[in-house]
Amino acid sequence: MTKIDFVEGETFLMDYCCFGSGKRVLVLLPGISLQPVSPLVEFIAAQYAVMTKDYTVYLFDRKRDISDGYSIENMADDTAEAMHKLGISSAYVYGCSQGGMIAQVMAAKHPELVAKLALCSTMCDINDVQLPIINKWLEYAEAGDALSLVRGFFKNVYSKDFQNKHAKVMKQMEKIAPHINLQQIIYLVKACLSFNATALLPFIKCETIVLASEYDDVLGVEASRKLAERLACKSKIYSDYGHAVYDETPDVLQEIQKFFN
Repeated sequence: MTKIDFVEGETFLMDYCCFGSGKRVLVLLPGISLQPVSPLVEFIAAQYAVMTKDYTVYLFDRKRDISDGYSIENMADDTAEAMHKLGISSAYVYGCSQGGMIAQVMAAKHPELVAKLALCSTMCDINDVQLPIINKWLEYAEAGDALSLVRGFFKNVYSKDFQNKHAKVMKQMEKIAPHINLQQIIYLVKACLSFNATALLPFIKCETIVLASEYDDVLGVEASRKLAERLACKSKIYSDYGHAVYDETPDVLQEIQKFFN
């Protein structure tokens, strides 16, 4: 059974979803989404069905009413506060893309909340390889061109093979274009452009795994290799997938489950 609710912090409201019945807690921190996560909860719960016997799963969205200057560190602090409010401690934390950035900061600043850490398709700081695509998303959003943003997002995030197999999904995604909160996308993308967690990495003491794909066109595989090297942790690099390797192959979830267990 799934639950959709919100948690109230000192200065924010944050939506979250909960499913599963396990004794351990798994916290999911997703990347930038073009639509609210809550309406997708049934699909997400099905995707993580293999985890729900051992884990109670919490998926946190970003807070409502994001404003300019809202940083990754702010997101991490707010998510940590939301977890405290819900009585969550010592969770297994899995962050993808921007969610992985949030997870890094949270593990460094709020170590009591993170028992183990899985990071997929993410980075610890921005570099020139990543700027063109991320800046293009920002350009589309600032111009109010939601349709080009959706098309560009799908093209950049997924491998060509996935795009060819799921062309109908692309058409379905285009239908959400008129409903995208472009201002929120602008603030979230800007947060990535100013992100640098290199000074915090030495404070991450929990066991960590980094996963990525050779063909990550958004952040580049070297960002994940650099992160794994600096954390001196286990890593796995996939081939034949794109930035969203976490959606393209179930092996990612199997690898994380094995690591957490």
